[in-house]
Amino acid sequence: MEKGEDAVMRRIGVVVAATCLAVAGCGGGGGSNDQGVSFRALGVFQESPEQFAPAADTFPTADEAVGDTGRSIDFATTQFLPTDTNGDGDLDGGFLGFENLLVNQRLNMQGVHVEIFIPGAVINPVVTDFVPLTTVLGPVPDEDSDDTANIRYSQTLFVSADVMAFLNQNPALLPPLPFNMNVVMRGEAISDSGDFFDSNEITYNVLVQ
Repeated sequence: MEKGEDAVMRRIGVVVAATCLAVAGCGGGGGSNDQGVSFRALGVFQESPEQFAPAADTFPTADEAVGDTGRSIDFATTQFLPTDTNGDGDLDGGFLGFENLLVNQRLNMQGVHVEIFIPGAVINPVVTDFVPLTTVLGPVPDEDSDDTANIRYSQTLFVSADVMAFLNQNPALLPPLPFNMNVVMRGEAISDSGDFFDSNEITYNVLVQ
């Protein structure tokens, strides 16, 4: 076997091991979150509406959030996701929404587990990653309160430059262009009492050309 093939196989082994560890770690620390009952991933969102400089972008809020349903990318030139789709100099979309449904405890976000699934690839998930994302979700507010601190939208690079570089450097693992890439994400958080919670999964669809 050639050195290049050795490197690919070692990488595949790392990916498989990382996936197993991620599965084993779900719900660790005593937390319970059956299908997002306690800690919910709301989806991927964009600016609402997208503004152009010098006007400030209007970010999603609990009162107004526009879904980011996916996008098409040029495989050879895209370095990460989300991207600057309209060329205004900043990233567009890619706001991940999360909601804390615990009544008396805050949730401290740790990050987002990312799995890349590509139909027709040699192995799935093709690669896994963990993206740090730190924010605090307040407890569910009282019935008479207008507080929405239990809902947060944070923009992050959920497909990192390292992941995109790995995909570009290993075409033998992938189907011919164009292909669909499903980015599956779930949040990880720790409650005030020290329990770990994983959110439900959300999927972002990308057409790779």
